[in-house]
Amino acid sequence: MPTVEQQPIRVLAKNDSISKDGLLHIKHFDQADCIKRALSRLGVCWLLSIGSIPIILVHWVLVPGFFIAGPILAVLTYHTKQINDHAGGECPVCNKEFKIKFDAKENLPKWTYCPNCNDPLHLDSCQKP
Repeated sequence: MPTVEQQPIRVLAKNDSISKDGLLHIKHFDQADCIKRALSRLGVCWLLSIGSIPIILVHWVLVPGFFIAGPILAVLTYHTKQINDHAGGECPVCNKEFKIKFDAKENLPKWTYCPNCNDPLHLDSCQKP
C-alpha cells in the first residue's frame, strides 16, 4: 500500500503578486508496491498483445508492439518510487478551494488554471529560509 506524504506549497496568482498556502500530496511506493505495479503493467500489455492477434492486418504491428512495450513499461514503472498525486489549496484570486490532479511525471513548479475562476495559477514549492 503506498504511503501518502503532504508537502506544503505556495499557490501564486497573476504575476506572482498574490499567494496562499497549499498542499501537494505525494505517493511513495515501497518495494512490494513497485513489483506489483510493474507486473500489472506487464500483464496488461501482454494481454493486449494476445488480444490483438485476431485483428487482421494490424496485428503485425500491435502484437510485437505490445509484447515489446510490456517489459519497457514494467521497468519504467518499477523504477518510479514516488509520484505527485494532486495539489490542493485555496485560490488566491477567488478564495475557493481547489484540487488539481498531477500527471505521473509532472513536478513542481507547475503552471495551471483555477478550476473555479479559470485564472492562471503557479504552484511552487515553499522556499526554506
